[in-house]
Amino acid sequence: MFKGEDYAHFWVEEGILNFIYKPNIILDINEARAVVKARLRLQQGKVYPILCDIRQLKTSSKAAREYLAVDGCLNALAVAFVIEESYFGTMMSAFREISKPNVPIETFTTTSEALNFLKQFE
Repeated sequence: MFKGEDYAHFWVEEGILNFIYKPNIILDINEARAVVKARLRLQQGKVYPILCDIRQLKTSSKAAREYLAVDGCLNALAVAFVIEESYFGTMMSAFREISKPNVPIETFTTTSEALNFLKQFE
């Protein structure tokens, strides 16, 4: 197991890379780097639309968010975040506006909505 797998589960299903954070993770820059490294290892150079479920993520640092906006989007066609709590929606809006990720990013409250968005990028 790679260090990033300590923080999240990854798998590819129907052409979409699924990424779910484990419960109560506090994501700082070192953890963000480990997660990206594990995801890129799984992808083996292939580019995917990515479904990222952050509903169980406890919090993330500004440094982690800035890193993920750039390096976290490597080998991604688009990213759909699945969120639950309203403050995550605010956090994701700020993430898009301040960090300026280089791929299309959207937030959803259900996995089915997120998958519908990502299907256009397959």
